[in-house]
Amino acid sequence: MTSKFSLIPFVCGAGASVPGSEWGALYAFDHGLQNRLQDMGIDAQWLVSPHTQWDSPQGLIAHQNIGDRGSPQRLETVGHHTQLLADNVAHAIQNGTRALTIGGDHSLAAGSLAGARMALGADKKIGLIWVDAHPDIQTYETSVSKALHGMPMATLFGLDDTLRIRDCTYPVFTPETVLYTGLRSIDDEEVDNAALLGMKLVHLNQTRAQGLAQTLTRQIDELTRTCDHILISMDLDSFSDSLAPAVGSPVNDGFATEEILPLLRQVIDTHSVPLIDLVEFNPTLPGADKTYAFMLEVYRELLA
Repeated sequence: MTSKFSLIPFVCGAGASVPGSEWGALYAFDHGLQNRLQDMGIDAQWLVSPHTQWDSPQGLIAHQNIGDRGSPQRLETVGHHTQLLADNVAHAIQNGTRALTIGGDHSLAAGSLAGARMALGADKKIGLIWVDAHPDIQTYETSVSKALHGMPMATLFGLDDTLRIRDCTYPVFTPETVLYTGLRSIDDEEVDNAALLGMKLVHLNQTRAQGLAQTLTRQIDELTRTCDHILISMDLDSFSDSLAPAVGSPVNDGFATEEILPLLRQVIDTHSVPLIDLVEFNPTLPGADKTYAFMLEVYRELLA
């Protein structure tokens, strides 16, 4: 497929418990992400400047008056940004580029993955590799925290309507089309919600005990064999916090780069992968420079 990429910002952190990830795409823009990628030989251009979105009423002003988790203001802000992202992702893919979305909290996925579905069509079987310390399959009713970044997969599986996108057909995914990996923080309610779909959420330590490379290779082979397209949604908290410290919900014992990136690179090199999310960069936290440098390394390993 095309080697051209559209960089698509998500200047929203209203879904997170810890503020600051709304600045992630702005930081990347201001620190020359497009030029850095092009220097690597990656043909990437911003579809829209994150500053344009940040200067809108749902940008800085909305985040300054965000209210408590679960508040109408947060629902409105996240809903605005996920819909905008879905439309931008659909536009990029329909116009022949691959989408690299940059967050922002992981409520982003409710928009990006729905937008990919809208662009690729309801007749295509789309697989998802979800790389995250958290399964993000809380519904609004089951969530104790009411943090919306814990809910996108519930909406995408059709369990919840909180983050639904206009013009998208649900469910976007079924259990056999999703590969969860990197999970290290799983709530009881998420176990129950997954069970409603006939799914079992597996802790990364269990996968390591079974043989991480062999298990993931087999799971990826099964997914790619049956799907027309593969999407990748990657949370920086899936990695060791020594690599990516500036994330809002860190969990111990994350991936080393060699455990996951070569496998994802193989998928990207051999299959149609029209969308890659990279989320939860929070430059207001310690280690922002190190985390941004790691993001560049992730792009290099996956795309250069």
